[in-house]
Amino acid sequence: MKVCEKRIRFVTSLLVLYCMSLLSCATADPVLDSSAIQGHWVGRGDIIVTWCNQDQLSFDIFISDDRLVRGRIGDATIIDGHVYRRSSFMRNTGNGNYIVRANLQGFLVKEERIARDSIAFMFDLVNGSIEGEMNTSGSKCGTRDRMYMKVANIILNRVEGE
Repeated sequence: MKVCEKRIRFVTSLLVLYCMSLLSCATADPVLDSSAIQGHWVGRGDIIVTWCNQDQLSFDIFISDDRLVRGRIGDATIIDGHVYRRSSFMRNTGNGNYIVRANLQGFLVKEERIARDSIAFMFDLVNGSIEGEMNTSGSKCGTRDRMYMKVANIILNRVEGE
């Protein structure tokens, strides 16, 4: 293979990777029928970081028909929460159909004084329950005061009659 052909293949590969990275950063799908997910939801998820002594985090959230999210995660209050339908690329790569992006006020785990600024809660609606996982703001390495918290196996059930 000539040097020129190798360069063309290399540049083509880079362009394909670049286009794929743009797709992964695509914004959420603006069309969302929120009737299936609106309401009051409660449940728990498993904290899967080693630096937190608490095993689970509680969820008590309200999703309104205009896609606003309020409530509590752990001991923290949700501020400026919104739910979005994920882009088709993200949905097709196993990243959940919906995502809640919100800021937090207060401690997630008050007893351990663990606080984070924001969350991304990715989920699907499965047999009438919300199932997913959540990441907080923070870094991948460093001290426990700076690292992000991951919560998995989140299952929320609708509170009927509200």
